[in-house]
Amino acid sequence: MSTHPLLIDNVAFAKRNEHLAGALSLAECPRLAELLASQAPHDDLSASNKNSLQDGNVINFSLNGETNVLGQHFLHLTLNADLTTYCQRCLEQMPLNLSLDFNYLISDAGVSDVDAEALEDDDGYDLQEASQAMDLLALIEDEIIMAMPIAPAHEGDCTQAPMQSGEKPNPFAVLKGLIKS
Repeated sequence: MSTHPLLIDNVAFAKRNEHLAGALSLAECPRLAELLASQAPHDDLSASNKNSLQDGNVINFSLNGETNVLGQHFLHLTLNADLTTYCQRCLEQMPLNLSLDFNYLISDAGVSDVDAEALEDDDGYDLQEASQAMDLLALIEDEIIMAMPIAPAHEGDCTQAPMQSGEKPNPFAVLKGLIKS
C-alpha cells in the first residue's frame, strides 16, 4: 500500500491565511489503523478507502493558517475522528469519537534557544518547525494516536460481562431455587 503524503510549506500557508479541509480514511493512516478494530484491507487502495469510509472510520480535518501583527505564523488544526476500537473490559467493538483542536506556532530559524524555551512554556500552542515540506498526514496521524485512550472502555456497564478464565456456568444453578429451607 502506498500513501502519498500531503506536503505543505507551513510558513507560506500561514502567511497567505490559507484554509485546507478534507477527510482521511484509515488507508491513509496505517499506524492508526493497527490500533483500531476494523482495519482497512491492504489489497486495493481505492477499495480500502471505500471500505474505511463505509465502516465509519473517518477523520475530518481542517487546517487554518494565520500571521499576527508581530509577524508570528500560526497553524490551527481541528480534527473530528469517528473510529471503531475494542473495549478493554468486554473486548467488544465500540465507537470512539474524538474532537481535537491544536494550535501551533511555527518557529523561525532565527529564534534563539532562550526564546524557544520561553515559548515552549506556554500551553496555548505547540512549537512546529518551519518547513517547506511539512507532512500534514503524518501530523494528523500522530496527534490522533497520542490522543487515543490507553485502555478504551465503554462509559457504563459493558453489554456482556466476560467469564473469568476457567469459569464455567453451573448447570444445576436453576435447581438451587427449588430447594426449600
